[in-house]
Amino acid sequence: MLKAVRLEYPRHLSEEIGVLSRALGGAINVRLFLDYDGTLVSGPRDAPLRPSKGILEKLRQLCKAEGFSVFIMSSRSIEELRSLVDVPELGFIGRRGFEIAMPGLPVFLPVDTSAAAELIHHIELEMSGLLHSVPDARLENRGYGLVLHTRSLTGGAGRKIVQRFAELVKRLDTLHILEMFYGEGTVEVRTAGWSKGDVLSHMLANADPDLDLTIYVGDDVTDEDAFAAVAVWSDENADMEPWFMISDDYDDDHIPGAITILVTDKPRPSLASLFVRDTDEVYELLSSLSAMVAVVL
Repeated sequence: MLKAVRLEYPRHLSEEIGVLSRALGGAINVRLFLDYDGTLVSGPRDAPLRPSKGILEKLRQLCKAEGFSVFIMSSRSIEELRSLVDVPELGFIGRRGFEIAMPGLPVFLPVDTSAAAELIHHIELEMSGLLHSVPDARLENRGYGLVLHTRSLTGGAGRKIVQRFAELVKRLDTLHILEMFYGEGTVEVRTAGWSKGDVLSHMLANADPDLDLTIYVGDDVTDEDAFAAVAVWSDENADMEPWFMISDDYDDDHIPGAITILVTDKPRPSLASLFVRDTDEVYELLSSLSAMVAVVL
């Protein structure tokens, strides 16, 4: 059996489209997890972006397929996601996994963030004072975390503000209950110990890898945690291992218990099984799944 022991370059979906058909044909239930920004929509991550009509149509079709469950994961809140994606049958995982809502049900919180919330509020108050003279930077309190937006800053101004933010967090977080993540034009500090991988493990706790297929699609470096969690779930709990393209000597008849797909315009080393280039190709993926589900489920 093939196992991913290190990051590898995934192959493009078009080269291995047959793996989807084999996987769907061997599954009773399918769980499809889709990242939002960079996967279903493209553009500024703090803008109110909606998926294309085509993607929405395919999401509705998949949600109605027997044995098929679809979840959208995002750093956005579930309230915002529901306003942007009008598909009642969808499940949502918001605020990077700190909010979960099954289709048609209220939001519940899988992690107690109350201890961090007070500290985050304290950091926000002090940082707000430092930003009075920097109008192009702003703070966003997400409850479980605090995001500093520096995209509009030019020159070294952004680096200086980020440095002061990091120093402030280090000084106030004496118990080390927060962790910091750096993005493009953003710095986020949030409750430690709960990643996309953790929430995927939580969501798959009662799934049966012998009967169920899990597909995860994401573009961000934080999605590597999810790719790893899906692989561990499939590998440790079933006879069917996750499918990884790490050599040319794989079994053409292998039925994967999990498939992970990276969205990137330039292939990079990843734990993902496959890759697609952009949201247009994500639409093609959803179209292929919809067509295959109609045949095999």
